[in-house]
Amino acid sequence: MTNVRNNRTLAKIQIILGLSMFLLMNSACERKDLFLRVDQTQIQVELFDISLDLLWGIDWQAEWQYSWNESISTYGQIGYSQPELIKGTIYNVDPATNKRFSSFFKIFDKDGGRLSLTAGSRYDMMFYNFGTEWTSFHQSEDFETYTASTRASSNSSWIRTRAENEFSEMPSDKSYIDYNQPDELFGTLVTGLEINEDPSSYETEYDEDGNIRYVYKIDANLRPYSFIYLFQIIVLNNNDGKGNRVTGARGLTATGLSQGVDLFSRKTFNSTISITSEDIKPMQNHSNVRLADGSTVENADIMASRMLTWGLPGINPLENTKARTRAVEYDQNYLGIGLTLRNGYTFTITQNITDQMHEKPAGGVITIYIDANDIPEDLLEKKQQTSGGGFNASVTDWENEINAEVTI
Repeated sequence: MTNVRNNRTLAKIQIILGLSMFLLMNSACERKDLFLRVDQTQIQVELFDISLDLLWGIDWQAEWQYSWNESISTYGQIGYSQPELIKGTIYNVDPATNKRFSSFFKIFDKDGGRLSLTAGSRYDMMFYNFGTEWTSFHQSEDFETYTASTRASSNSSWIRTRAENEFSEMPSDKSYIDYNQPDELFGTLVTGLEINEDPSSYETEYDEDGNIRYVYKIDANLRPYSFIYLFQIIVLNNNDGKGNRVTGARGLTATGLSQGVDLFSRKTFNSTISITSEDIKPMQNHSNVRLADGSTVENADIMASRMLTWGLPGINPLENTKARTRAVEYDQNYLGIGLTLRNGYTFTITQNITDQMHEKPAGGVITIYIDANDIPEDLLEKKQQTSGGGFNASVTDWENEINAEVTI
């Protein structure tokens, strides 16, 4: 008799979702599952504050040499920021065909929210941080794909081909369209969620009023869709007795990046773009600077920039498999840098960074070494003032001060 009464109660079913947000932060990994707490009336979504280790051996502290704020550490705070809002798209799934046939969505804040589901039904649920500025989303009519991408940018690219500049490593016949950086975006897709009418299939607990709740656990980790690359530009032999040959940079452009990502499969688009950043941190002089072979030099000048991307093309960057091998099939990666010389002249170089990028498909530190002695002497006698492109506002909270505490 009790089971019959419980089954009737669950005809109007409530689920409380404890949505575990797995973000890239600097603390130890702590795992919490997403909980479905079932009782009589409606759904409650609760957001927990979760963090985890950086993905797949990305040792930012060991690689990063530029100092954000020397009072904190030698590399500053690295990781994604916490989301204020989460968008949940709930798909109705046909049990016979396993196809999604309709959907609705709900925005949840840090205190949660409520919605209703039907007992005996099957659902898929897509969660990602809501309130993005530069990211465009597209849901297919058959609910089979859900993509995110960005629009073309007004920035001036700093990529130069071999035909344009003898100091370029880029082929003469390659070109890219420059796109905006994506927002920080992370989420998850939960599939095959069945709201069972039988209370005995759930764990039980009691709320503060003594009412019974039925608990069902599912795996729902929010993981990145966009990835952070930190570029550190190390200038060697910069001071020739007359002062620094290189005084800064007007911007940099990275090529061979994916144009977007499918949120369901996490596979990036095959089409490749470039992304330009004009936000270059001021040059700092450091001692005991590491070189590519592991040795050190007494001092060198370092500049830095941060870039958000969808990652490399044609792969799921979170699959720790042969991602770089498959990505190489699509494109190479080049970094163009507009260096500012002490006479105001802009000296542009383009370097191949494919190996570094494909070693780090989910983001990381990319290091570029430039020998200032390679800059032709006659360029230091010229006078040229080259302005960069438009302002790229896709990365925020990036104060242009050497000693600013910057959360990235």
